[in-house]
Amino acid sequence: MKPLTFLLAIAALALGACGGPAKQWYKPESYTVADFKRDQTACTTDGTLDEACLRGRGWIPLSVTTDEEKGPTPVAPAGMGTPGSGTRRGGY
Repeated sequence: MKPLTFLLAIAALALGACGGPAKQWYKPESYTVADFKRDQTACTTDGTLDEACLRGRGWIPLSVTTDEEKGPTPVAPAGMGTPGSGTRRGGY
């Protein structure tokens, strides 16, 4: 019976490690790891991170998981053409 218990424990640990990568966050202005940890602690309730709370404190996710987080499509500056079109104006 002990080998079965051992295998179940190993299986549980292996499945628990499959949670996926953690989301990374940044602030457009200068910040430290201590700043992030302070805000992360303040925005965590019952072990769950409230992402809206972090956003409210100025943090932006680096990894995009939804279309809503992607934001607007970037627009090329005037005179640069569209990205990938090969119609850039101006000389080098």
